[in-house]
Amino acid sequence: MVGGTGIYVTWVTGAIITSLILMPILKPPWARITLTGFQDMFRRYWMHGIVVFSIYIWKDIFDGVDRILMANTRIDMTAYIYAIEGDIVVWFQHTFENEILTSVLTHFYVAGYMMIIFCAFVYTCYFDDRHMADRISLTLLLTYMLALPFYLFFNVRVTGDYIPEMQTLGYHLTPEIQTWFTRIDPFTNGMPSLHIGIPFSIWYCYARNDLDGRWKLWRYCLIGYTLLTSFTILYLGIHWVSDIIGGIAVGMLSVHLSERIAPKVWWLLDERSFLHRVSWLLADWRRPVKEIQAIIGGWIAWFKIGGSRQTGVVMMLLLAGTGGTLLWDATHQHFPAEGVSAPGTAAGADGWLASYEIQAPSSEDDVEWTEILVTMWNLTTRESYQRNIAIDLNWGEFPIEILIGESHIVVWHGYQMEFFNLSSNQWEGKWLTGPLFDDIAMLSNGDDNWPRMVMLNDGEVEVRHRGGIDCSTANGCTSLPTTPNGPVSMIAADDNRVAYTELGEPLSVHIQTIDGIQQHITVELNATISEERDNQVFEMTDTIVDYENATITEIALDENHLVALVNLSAIDRLVLIDLTTGEQQILGDPMFPVAAPSIGHGYVAWQHHQFLISNNPMDMYLDWEVNYHDIEMNQSFQLHAEDDIDQLQPQVMKDHIAWLQVDEDNEKEIRIFTLQVVLEPYSSNVLQFFILIFPILLLVWTFQRLKENEGHILPKRHSEEEE
Repeated sequence: MVGGTGIYVTWVTGAIITSLILMPILKPPWARITLTGFQDMFRRYWMHGIVVFSIYIWKDIFDGVDRILMANTRIDMTAYIYAIEGDIVVWFQHTFENEILTSVLTHFYVAGYMMIIFCAFVYTCYFDDRHMADRISLTLLLTYMLALPFYLFFNVRVTGDYIPEMQTLGYHLTPEIQTWFTRIDPFTNGMPSLHIGIPFSIWYCYARNDLDGRWKLWRYCLIGYTLLTSFTILYLGIHWVSDIIGGIAVGMLSVHLSERIAPKVWWLLDERSFLHRVSWLLADWRRPVKEIQAIIGGWIAWFKIGGSRQTGVVMMLLLAGTGGTLLWDATHQHFPAEGVSAPGTAAGADGWLASYEIQAPSSEDDVEWTEILVTMWNLTTRESYQRNIAIDLNWGEFPIEILIGESHIVVWHGYQMEFFNLSSNQWEGKWLTGPLFDDIAMLSNGDDNWPRMVMLNDGEVEVRHRGGIDCSTANGCTSLPTTPNGPVSMIAADDNRVAYTELGEPLSVHIQTIDGIQQHITVELNATISEERDNQVFEMTDTIVDYENATITEIALDENHLVALVNLSAIDRLVLIDLTTGEQQILGDPMFPVAAPSIGHGYVAWQHHQFLISNNPMDMYLDWEVNYHDIEMNQSFQLHAEDDIDQLQPQVMKDHIAWLQVDEDNEKEIRIFTLQVVLEPYSSNVLQFFILIFPILLLVWTFQRLKENEGHILPKRHSEEEE
């Protein structure tokens, strides 16, 4: 099972039970409650139920779109809201903060919201108030649909996630609740607040349509619920005051819109005639064709009238089509790297990406060989280069690694390295490394424009200017300026610095400069979280979070930051360290498995599981996804929609992030994500067409409105003159 499911079931059950308990109190005065009434409700109002509960389906779909759009565009309007409101919400939380109040309001925030939706729908349907049920069902759906554009294009983060002095009290009440919220909430859907918009729209709909007062007590309860919810969302550190105003505005608009369209919608979807209409339609196979032709013919005849209403519809369709095209483009900013059918791994840096695929092995003169095809992509020019490299298998089978530096791409296979010059787009020699090094990393160029290689062999570190077979003067072999205290177990490099870990210090990373002003930094990593959440990991996995025997399994280094993967037996955690300030933070959710970190150009990328894996995991929870963290914004995003295939080995490059994607058939491809939104040609063409045609349609619509108004005014004047 997934962590957090139990509390959700509890909330749903509590909401349903509370709704049923309140039915005798909130029902119309003359109504009776019987068990058979529920059977009649489902029989009479099943289409209304589909309309209401489709909201949850739309929410799941568009929450995924919102996450991708936010990852692609990083639209964040929170700073503007904060500039207007300041610390009003901070005062609100600090003034009333209390443990018991926090616990009560957290459960009220979720379960109460479920209850109010359930009551609004069930009460009108059960007591057969069809007029109200028609409007409430559409109001609930329209409130969400009207809020959707704000969620996609006006992202506002929750207050406790943005203001340092505030906490998201409700989100962190218990580890189980925190895990649940992390899974289902993008944390950027603040404006407008549907926790206000939904109950306000329900109250407003009842207030406008409850002409005989049958729902008078229920309306009073809705007012009280809305006021208490306003207090709750401010206190818990979730919403801004502006979000409440936005929720009220969206709720009012949805009610007015539902009243306009309800007669036409329910004429078509009314349960009493819907199935009969479908049966009549399907009785003759020619009938659906004729009906569709009649509908299309009616639309064409209506558009031929050529009035302002027709022009307005065309403008709305044009606006929706253009917006949909741009939204599609903005949420599909990753593309496949062409030219490699079965990549083994990928490496990226600056504007280059490299990968390899293994060719068929061969044998010649008692020497066993295999060939690998290395492909390099220049992501700026979209050009690619390939080379076949022969590997002598008599040395043994060793992992193949590709490194990309300032001037060269290096392919390393245990005992040999081959260099590709990025400036000349040519291969420049093969170097035998002599000993079979345990690991290598690349520094910036040496004086002769060759990359300097940092090599780890049997716990010792060397820096070689060309990585030759020995340490002669020609090859410029040097050691670290500061000698490690013990055997080195892991290395990473960036520009002029080497990061390494020592076997005797399992949670320490040393960073040492190679040239110029000498600097040596030791960073002690901290991967601890609350004991409650660690206990939840133990409950899910039967493995303790072991801090005493924690070890660093991967490190990556850039100019100002270090990222390290810490293994704690039960789970791995990703720690980001600011080397300037010494501040540390755990990236991603510390309850979710992570792997393969990459860092550079102000971003960190890693692969992760979406859920905490239990002892009996389901297949749908076992695939890897890719997240990235914008260091400057201090926000993390998921790069792609949730799916059931693996996205592995993310690589951060300048303006791009790439990863290896493995589908259900084990077919592999490299996907490349563009960090800056780049419009594809089709989007540019659609946008240009819109810019050209929309002003013309707007002028046509204006003149049509003027002409139609004159037609209404002139007859009125004539009638007045006759009198």
